Amino acid sequence: MSGITFSKINLANLIDHHIALLERFGIKDEAPFSLIFFSLEERKEIDNLEIFQKILRQTDALFNQDSHYVVMLTGTDWNGATDLLSGIQSFLDQDPQDNIVTYPDDGETSEILIKKLRLIVEDNSNITSELLK
Repeated sequence: MSGITFSKINLANLIDHHIALLERFGIKDEAPFSLIFFSLEERKEIDNLEIFQKILRQTDALFNQDSHYVVMLTGTDWNGATDLLSGIQSFLDQDPQDNIVTYPDDGETSEILIKKLRLIVEDNSNITSELLK
């Protein structure tokens, strides 16, 4: 299986589309999803995209801008997102940082979720990413 890569300009649109589907089928409160952020600024030697496409599920959406990545993990709560992100950070020899937001707990629109993730990333990692604007 492999995650699907999307252009960074589609991040908000895909989140809103997914939320609309959850609402349409009446499973908004039963089917959380998470957004995680990680950066490879210090690990440019890694063939980034190919590695992460391989470890993600086919239902996961990968967005990247330069060496910054956001992954939308469908059907994944905070605990599942934490497990995946900590595994990625361990693989990259990075300190664990909870750069995670979940729907609907952290917000119910793409705008709110992306803004909250941006603030978390800025606080935890001191990174300002074009991907989160």
